[in-house]
Amino acid sequence: MLKKKSNVTAFVPGSDEVGLLGLDSEFKGNIRFKGMLRLDGLVEGNIQSEEGSGTVLVVNRQARVIGDIVADSVLISGQVQGNVIASQRVEIYRTGNLRGNVTTGDFMVQAGAEFQGQCRMAKKSAAKNKNKAAPAEAGGDKAPISDKTAEAGTA
Repeated sequence: MLKKKSNVTAFVPGSDEVGLLGLDSEFKGNIRFKGMLRLDGLVEGNIQSEEGSGTVLVVNRQARVIGDIVADSVLISGQVQGNVIASQRVEIYRTGNLRGNVTTGDFMVQAGAEFQGQCRMAKKSAAKNKNKAAPAEAGGDKAPISDKTAEAGTA
């Protein structure tokens, strides 16, 4: 049976660097990567990449990560137990399971996926503008609210 190739590499502008942790592999410790890292095995430890470098972490269906993740884009079809910070996007596909908090620019959860945690939508430009605002401009001692932050029951 032939497997369909993924277009995930399109998310990695100008990078030919690809890493792979194969099926039935186990890694204990922290990982730093560039380009794209595809996981099919077990990782017990934190995974981190340089922010803004176009990195993509792919957690495939058979993969399991126990630890925190920092990357530009994180695509989850397997299991992640830990917090995720992704400056561009986090996508959880129907077979994916994420138990932890998410901070990202764009967040997509496909029908059938499991997500247990809190999500904070944070664009870089909004964070920079928030820090530049004087307290009087932000309504006294109240913190400014991001354009993607919403509370339940408000319109």
